[in-house]
Amino acid sequence: MAGPRIGVASLVQETNTFSPKPTVREDYTVLLGEDASRSLAGTNTEFAGAVALLEEMGAEATPLLAAWALPSGRVTDDTFEYLAGLLDRELARALPLDGLVLSLHGAMVAGSIFDADAALIEVARRRVGSVPLGVCLDLHANVTERMVELADAMVGYHTEPHIDMASTGERIARLVVRTVRGEVAPAMALAKRPMLVPAEGMRTDMGPMAEVRSLADSRTAGPVLDVSLFPVQPWLDVPELGLGVLVVTDGDLTGAGSLAEQIAGEVWPRRDRMTTPRLMTPEKAFWAVRESDFRPFVMAHTADCPTAGAPGDDPVMATEAARHAPDLVVLHSVLDPEASRRCRGQMGERVRLAVGGVFGESAVPVEVEGVVTAAGSGAYRLTGRSFTGRQVSMGEWAVITTGNHHLLVSSVPSITADPATWRHAGLEPDQADVLIVRSCSDYRANFPGSAPEAVNLDLPGPSTPRLEHLEFKHAPKPLYPHDREVM
Repeated sequence: MAGPRIGVASLVQETNTFSPKPTVREDYTVLLGEDASRSLAGTNTEFAGAVALLEEMGAEATPLLAAWALPSGRVTDDTFEYLAGLLDRELARALPLDGLVLSLHGAMVAGSIFDADAALIEVARRRVGSVPLGVCLDLHANVTERMVELADAMVGYHTEPHIDMASTGERIARLVVRTVRGEVAPAMALAKRPMLVPAEGMRTDMGPMAEVRSLADSRTAGPVLDVSLFPVQPWLDVPELGLGVLVVTDGDLTGAGSLAEQIAGEVWPRRDRMTTPRLMTPEKAFWAVRESDFRPFVMAHTADCPTAGAPGDDPVMATEAARHAPDLVVLHSVLDPEASRRCRGQMGERVRLAVGGVFGESAVPVEVEGVVTAAGSGAYRLTGRSFTGRQVSMGEWAVITTGNHHLLVSSVPSITADPATWRHAGLEPDQADVLIVRSCSDYRANFPGSAPEAVNLDLPGPSTPRLEHLEFKHAPKPLYPHDREVM
């Protein structure tokens, strides 16, 4: 007897509403049907995890589509309409289905739609009808009541830095199959708290969030099928913004609600401990390099982090490195499409040009001079623990070398927390004295030897860890830490 036919689809984008760079159709990588399965097989992605688990359970995995873009500003309305239409079309082609696994981020905002992920779930629900619909989400999702109403079951990552994407896909796929077979009847409840946590304060390997994660794990047994913590992406100005706890039980809605409130109640008194690690000015960070034996010494420019939705176009560290560390081997990066294209035509030549400040917000262009020592384009696969095996591209790129300093200039934001990015450009991060990454946390998983002494730079930008500097217009009030004095 054939197993249940389960569709698998993924549409992922994390929105930073404070970012000046909109997300457009060209930012998306889109794979359809079997192409998605072949390309993502063996990768640390929810799609791959779900497909593998379905096959292991004897279900017929039906790949529909996988579409993703780097975090950035709001998804334009026409781009969202394209994505929603694509999902609807591929579902219509695949019917009939016995169930659906849908992988989303949970923090997508379109130009005129605050709760874009709920809108995508609604597209899926209208098309598949009453069959079990399971959704998996990023730990940074802003879970809303509408999302809970539309899905039969939802789960999220358990780790920050994220290293459990494939196993999250497995968890939701298992729930969908068990629901289809009548083994469980999922009931979900969401508890929220009006608080934001800096990205650096969400770590699940240590500290207060790890304590709550441990409690959630200890309660996931018997009728409790899953407990997910959603400390929420903090650069998101939307209604219903806040930390969420989502509990899925086997038919016990009252118990799910009680446990969700209990665990959310454990997070709230820990809020003052979920703080940003000490921030350092660039000058003090370079002093710290000279006092440390760790190599590469990692500096994190968290405020201009493309994987947190910022453009990655702030070039200030080129100036700071030249001023404070001309004798050290430094690898750093900047987004500048025009500069990268110009350099590609000048391989081996000395150039002098302004780089960065593409979007004209907090980033200001700076002038650099050096030799173009490498250039290229094309796709490559990530090798770090986050999204292992995922194929990405930084568009056209070039390396400008000035003495000991190597500046990677790209036309598409680069994922500098992954060693594969540097190696794709012919640079070896392990041989650098200083590695400047645009990352909030992934570097801790991908460069674990450097993590103990890594520093967060005190710089402005759309993904600033100084959350109190952000101006929220749509989020509910009061909101911690902005209204600390009345909470």
